[in-house]
This record gives sequence, structure tokens and C-alpha cells, in this order.
Amino acid sequence: MKSLRRRIRDWVNDVDDQVIASTRVHNASHLDSQGFRLQVYKASGGIVIETYYYDDRKDRNNVGLHVITDDKELGHEISKIITYESLKL
Repeated sequence: MKSLRRRIRDWVNDVDDQVIASTRVHNASHLDSQGFRLQVYKASGGIVIETYYYDDRKDRNNVGLHVITDDKELGHEISKIITYESLKL
């Protein structure tokens, strides 16, 4: 009787009709461009989004705060924040 681990391994390795995708984790030092980081905090009455990015030219860390109230759609507002911060880069 096959163990559960062996059955799962055989099922995962069965590649008849499956497409196998591999992912590669990149170290941040290998990326050419600097990105920015979003941190999400839950607050009473809404959500606070903190943005952070490093400016190479000025050698400064830039931090911004954005408040999203409960009456607004979270995904739409985050996309606006990402667009706004991308334009500042």
C-alpha cells in the first residue's frame, strides 16, 4: 500500500496533460530598477497604506501615507495609489 506522501508525489509528477511552471526567486540586488513597497494597516474607519521607496539620485528614503475609508472600494483605491507613486518615481 502506497503512503499518502508517495501518492501525492506520483500525482504531482504525472505530467501527461499538465503544464509545469517554474518560478525563480530573485534577490533584490539583482534587479535593475528600484521598486516601492506598500504596507497595509487596518484602522478604525478604514485602511492606512504606507508607501516606501528609495531615491538613488537624492539618496533619500521617501515615505507616504494614504488613507482609504470604508465607503470606498479597496482595489480601486490601491490601484490609484500605485499609479500615483509610480508617477513620482
